[in-house]
Amino acid sequence: MKRTETYGGEFVYRALIGANVDLLIGLPGTQTLPLDRAVAHGDEMRYVMARNETAIPHIAWGHYEAGGAMAATLTVPGPGDTNVMHGLNNAKEDCVPILHFSADVDPEDRGKGPIHEIDPATFDTVVKENITVERPIELPGAMARAVSLARSPPMGPIRIGVPSPVLNATRPYAVAEHTPESTAHEIDSGIAAAADALAEASRPVVYVGGGARRSPDGPAVVAELSETLDAPVIASYKGKGVFPGDDDRFLGVSGSHLPTSSRQVLAAADVVLALGTDFDGVATDHWELPFGDTLIHVNLSTDDIGQAYDAAVPIVADVGDAGRALLDRLADRSVDGGWSGARVGRAAREAYETHLADAGLTEDTSPVKTPAVLRSVREATPRDAIVTVDVGGFRLWAMQAFPVFDPDQFVAAGSWAGMGVGLPAAIGAKLANPDAPVLSMTGDGGLFMCLHELHTAVEEGLDIVVVVSDNSDYGVISKSPKIAEHTDSHRFTWASPDFTKLAEGFGCWATSVDAASDLQPAVEAAFARDDPVPKLISVDVATTEPSAAETGQASPPIDLSEFSPSVCPEE
Repeated sequence: MKRTETYGGEFVYRALIGANVDLLIGLPGTQTLPLDRAVAHGDEMRYVMARNETAIPHIAWGHYEAGGAMAATLTVPGPGDTNVMHGLNNAKEDCVPILHFSADVDPEDRGKGPIHEIDPATFDTVVKENITVERPIELPGAMARAVSLARSPPMGPIRIGVPSPVLNATRPYAVAEHTPESTAHEIDSGIAAAADALAEASRPVVYVGGGARRSPDGPAVVAELSETLDAPVIASYKGKGVFPGDDDRFLGVSGSHLPTSSRQVLAAADVVLALGTDFDGVATDHWELPFGDTLIHVNLSTDDIGQAYDAAVPIVADVGDAGRALLDRLADRSVDGGWSGARVGRAAREAYETHLADAGLTEDTSPVKTPAVLRSVREATPRDAIVTVDVGGFRLWAMQAFPVFDPDQFVAAGSWAGMGVGLPAAIGAKLANPDAPVLSMTGDGGLFMCLHELHTAVEEGLDIVVVVSDNSDYGVISKSPKIAEHTDSHRFTWASPDFTKLAEGFGCWATSVDAASDLQPAVEAAFARDDPVPKLISVDVATTEPSAAETGQASPPIDLSEFSPSVCPEE
């Protein structure tokens, strides 16, 4: 093994390049300078300086979610580390690999009150693993372990605390090999039982989670299983995009906003095949959603099986591996699903869409209603565009009423659900796909938490399109039934600033609209511009519109007996 005399920062840089990590997002500080210097002197890694540390891991998260490679992040300890905790935990929940470097304090100074001192164990719960380096000799092993762990399923962020003196110290370093760890799973017995249940099912449903997104063969397997079983498909937040949103079998995204008709289908299912999900509270409406008579649960983590819903057939495996094994077993079986997944899916979606129209939510009003916003933006956005969505009431609407067609084309947070992620994620997505159109959809509340990153996008020359729905309200809170129980007048509202002027001040192109008929041409014009700057469109949205959850639960039921004789009309 070849050894090279170099300093720690240069070794980390070379080790990252060897691991095919060529993007570092950070903010410089005194402690980070040894690694900053190595990146600045090299020519194989792009360094992106965010404007606030909270955005740093969100950029790395969006980069990976949009099909890019794993990225590295860098901050000072203490304030820097605590600011990125939100984004690191979001990445952990979403199984996104990130290598986060903290230029930690000198171990010899611990307990003496050096600047930015914090107990390294503070970060144990927000990352897949927290690795602390004390001496230069430990650095190669720490790097190799960090890269391997980050990429080993289930993937996740790794924090590497490297004291600045270690980054600055010169010694003969040898670059170690780093390969993902793997675990073999015995799945034959579970597959046989699952195949028997599915072959005999008359009302099967496929439920798709983030594990299907992470599996290399996941989307293809989901499509084949749905076709083989003739089953309708429902997705979790992280499963949205795994199955095309314009396929007739698609029922929508689970959560509090799931339409009544789609809830009916879940309740009526005799077998639900759940692929790669942990059944978190957000996606299951706090575990109120039904999951049929018999549940087959495929997931990589044993910890997630049986936690929220009892599985009749648990299978610990990668979704692609389990799906292929199921398809092999079903190939020799006569599978008659009983109901037509396409007919059931079309009926359920049409009931919801008719309800939106009847409620006046898709009309060309001023101010605009969010479903009308989503319809106009979808029609104006290229089909192959990458779309990122911030957290808030707008996200709940987008989950149900904004179709997407590929998992790498949709970036949204899962159960961690922290605001301020949409714009940074779009920056990461554009860095990963410089030639692809990238759209960020956000509410004004979410944008307030990351507005400064417009300047990052300007400085990096990223021509992303940002649509901000301005309802001057934290709508999810204001419309909460828990608030309504106590008062009918209190709202978490404000008078929004002029977002177009703020964007123009950063160097963006910006415009504003207050009608759906004006929004579509505005989005088309933004995508058509060829200047390398972000484009922001501010949309005046009605503060008083109903919530996505209220609308979904108020939508009408359908008569499932029309599709399956074994379902009574009242069910």
